[in-house]
Amino acid sequence: MLTLDGVGASNCQRPFCVHSQLLTTSSEHDVIVLVVETYCNTGISHITDSSGLNFTLRVSHANGCYGTLWEYYTISTARLNQDNITVLADQCCNTIVAMQVLAVHGANMLGVFDPDPSTPAAVSCPGRGCGDCTANFGKGTCSVSIQTSTLDFVVASTAINDAPPCGPHYQTGQVQGFTSLMPNQNGRFEVDYAITSLPQTTVVFACNGTDASVILVDAISFHGALDT
Repeated sequence: MLTLDGVGASNCQRPFCVHSQLLTTSSEHDVIVLVVETYCNTGISHITDSSGLNFTLRVSHANGCYGTLWEYYTISTARLNQDNITVLADQCCNTIVAMQVLAVHGANMLGVFDPDPSTPAAVSCPGRGCGDCTANFGKGTCSVSIQTSTLDFVVASTAINDAPPCGPHYQTGQVQGFTSLMPNQNGRFEVDYAITSLPQTTVVFACNGTDASVILVDAISFHGALDT
């Protein structure tokens, strides 16, 4: 079944210096997901990996200077030991706000992501045309929903406008149905995940009690999906 096999960690203690993480995994044949938040019109120049992995851009979603989320992925056929993943921006000076790397085991290597047209899904807030995205320090909820077609490992990334993490106004302190992988980085960014137990499931990621600016939700299919 789908499992979380590793989480990237940085030893940098200064604000806004996280542009490199070390990742160790316990299994072979993992999908490695990298999510990056950049500031204003900053792009990603390139990504270096000490194990020689090549990352492919899956999706990006921008909301002006409120932030841009970038999602990359690659497949590792061997176990990783302190693999150094470094992201370089195309501009200088604090333009990479945050990043997070994670490894997922048990994914469908022939078609990594759920083929349902609702994935990936993204929303911008604040701004015109942002749908039901109105979270602002407990005044509302910013939500994104997807429809799965298989059993999935769902990853939700949130760019936050210098505020607390999603979920402090929920009873559990976390987004309902999700586990905080990285609850809040510099008051700007967090990553949560959920593993579905049934195909054909509507998954809703609802960020409440903070100032969300961009939410990106994606779904990785399990190994037995689509007769593979």
